[in-house]
Amino acid sequence: MFSLLRKLRRDERGQALVIGAVAMLVLAVTVMASVSIGHGVYEKIKLQDAADAQAYSLAVKEARAYNFLAYTNRAMIVHYSAMLTFMSYVSHALYLDMTIGKIASVAQYIPAFGAIFAAVRQVIKAWKVAVEWVARILIPLLSALNVALWLAQEAMMLGTLKDLMLTANADTLRGTDPRAKPGTTMTAVGSALDVLRGRPNLNSANMKNFLHVIDDGPSSRATGFDLLDPTGLTRRAKLLNQNDNKLSNPDMAKYRLLMGNLVNGARREWTAIGKKIPIIGRRWSLDICIPFVFGIRVAKVADSQIKSFDEDFEDNRRDQLFASDDIKIQMAIPCIPGRKKGWEEILNVNFRAAADNQGGFHQTYGNRKKDDHHKWIGLTPFFTADTSFVDPWHNHFSYPCNVTVLSKDMIPQGAQSRPQPFHLEHLRGGSGFMTDSRSGQLDDASTNVRGGFLDISWALAGGNGKRAENFREQTGGMMALSVGRAIYHRPGDWKEEPNFFNPLWTARLAPAKTHWEEDALLNVIPGLHTAQSDFADALNY
Repeated sequence: MFSLLRKLRRDERGQALVIGAVAMLVLAVTVMASVSIGHGVYEKIKLQDAADAQAYSLAVKEARAYNFLAYTNRAMIVHYSAMLTFMSYVSHALYLDMTIGKIASVAQYIPAFGAIFAAVRQVIKAWKVAVEWVARILIPLLSALNVALWLAQEAMMLGTLKDLMLTANADTLRGTDPRAKPGTTMTAVGSALDVLRGRPNLNSANMKNFLHVIDDGPSSRATGFDLLDPTGLTRRAKLLNQNDNKLSNPDMAKYRLLMGNLVNGARREWTAIGKKIPIIGRRWSLDICIPFVFGIRVAKVADSQIKSFDEDFEDNRRDQLFASDDIKIQMAIPCIPGRKKGWEEILNVNFRAAADNQGGFHQTYGNRKKDDHHKWIGLTPFFTADTSFVDPWHNHFSYPCNVTVLSKDMIPQGAQSRPQPFHLEHLRGGSGFMTDSRSGQLDDASTNVRGGFLDISWALAGGNGKRAENFREQTGGMMALSVGRAIYHRPGDWKEEPNFFNPLWTARLAPAKTHWEEDALLNVIPGLHTAQSDFADALNY
């Protein structure tokens, strides 16, 4: 018996079985841990992709809205230029009628040539009547079209505001990660009073930062009743009210002067100064000098522009579509070449045509203005940008940012919950493994136990403690954040401020660094203030 026991004790067979069993246990734990970690990484990648897609989608919508403002503003400029062109036709037709037409009315009685001059006079009369009627119809029509474009701008902005409100059924979320949902910081609001007080909410913050680039829009920190007119519609609409539309009011003057300068800068040459066609052109000159005998100079000049006057100017003729054709004749007897003196003015005739809110006017030969029914309501409302480079790091150079925070519920809820991947939570089960022997609870105080704890279940996502519990309650175990930005960029070496006149807005993803609603972001970005302090210290260094 003892001999058998000694033999068994010295027998080394079967050791590989014990080592293999331990190795298989370690391998099984490793595989299960890898599967669980891999699943978590996959779900986080999907959630982050959904956040990036949503933030970029919102930035694209913002850029498209701004580009729409640019296209419609440019269309308004084209319409104003067309109005100026037709007022130039009116002024030029008036000039032809009062000069060549007058000459033809006398010359028509000359034998043999009278019929030609009579035909010329009739053509000029017909041309004057035609351009008068076209101007009377076209100017109100284009003005109404500009008002329609402005209303389309307002509709675009309000529609984009609606799209910026992220909800759980957003198309981007359903197409990228159906289980993703807006985080609590996106939508959590309290009572109506809390909203008016500006309780942190990333949806409302995104809307404000989309609007704060707009002149007369709310600031990025606007709250409460400042958001009742989000796009500043009521302020811009005062341009249509003759009682409120005063040049002395800077809020009105900035619109009138900006659009007026842009339109005047975009005029065609013929509209602005005319072309050099003798006698019938809008701008030409003639200089004839017979040495020591006779000399004559004729200077024909033209002008056309939008003018804005003070509210007390000429019975409230504030905004005008103005055009003029002037002619001056000088004579010198005798004409001495190179001599500037000795020229006597024998004729100086001015021809004016304008459209304004008083029915417009014609003026010839310096006579008093007469109403000719060229009614014009003036410059219509439009959107313009109010860029700011004060504290550019925080203000993002006037580029609006939108923040997207998504969460995903990874914590099983009851027996009917969706299937979950394998987790190692059973290693801390009722057998007492890794639990305090006195309480039977997880020993938070024992660093040895915490250091060797091998539980990666979603029930403990984020670790232990009050902050981790709040994180799990708000996110369901997983969170992703992304920032989109609409930027203004002209390729090349241009240094151009963002504006709503060139359609150069595009979308980008941006670093997760925002200055607005930091109270809301502190819940999802631990150490936000620390990172800001470190960055400020680096800049100061």
